Amino acid sequence: MSVTAAPAPSRFATALPPILMSLVALIMLAGVAAVAWAVNDAINEYHDRISLKGLNGKPAPVEIGIGLTDLEIPANLIRFPTDRRGGYVTAVDLLLLWPDLDGYSDARSKEFRDTSPKAPLVYVTITEADTPLDSTARLTSIYARDFTGPPVPGPGHLVGRRMAPDSPYRDEIIYYQPRSERPYVARCLAEETEEIPATCIREVAIGHGLTMIYRFNRAWLGNWPDMESRLVRLVAEFPRGS
Repeated sequence: MSVTAAPAPSRFATALPPILMSLVALIMLAGVAAVAWAVNDAINEYHDRISLKGLNGKPAPVEIGIGLTDLEIPANLIRFPTDRRGGYVTAVDLLLLWPDLDGYSDARSKEFRDTSPKAPLVYVTITEADTPLDSTARLTSIYARDFTGPPVPGPGHLVGRRMAPDSPYRDEIIYYQPRSERPYVARCLAEETEEIPATCIREVAIGHGLTMIYRFNRAWLGNWPDMESRLVRLVAEFPRGS
């Protein structure tokens, strides 16, 4: 009777202890996962390009829910690719060219990639209103208590007031519209450097339980009536059924 010899263990298996074999297996799995991740990223990037340009040359509308409000926003206005996938979010960021308030396009891509302090960009965030006080309401209730020094003449018939050095808004100037029941109010950095522009920020209640926060270069502050009215009109088109 012949006896069949048991197969000899592979030289690879005998050469590696069990812990190293487990490590090799993990590395192989990680490689497979990396490939899957890359494929997924490529698919998402493809869909992102399609939504930006649209199938008919018009940017695709993206359905986004914030709080209890459903919005439809053209994809090329949305700053981050993850938000262009739609769904419910706590906030959505937009990136617009000044003075046209246009969204991204291939023809103007260089302007959107401009990282200089003078870049012609307006940054907009739409989020749930977590306080009844927007910038206008904060003028007398919050900002005024920290005013220091004499008024500073501002562009566009605005008045500026510097903030006390021990206030939360030190190194800032509050610009506001005098003698108005609902004044325009914006916070701006008092000084600028080569790396950091003198940026202004304003918060506006836009209804539907939402707030719009936008920031821009102080060089454009004199255009505040036009910028404000056009931004408010733009975001008023976003709620579904509006």
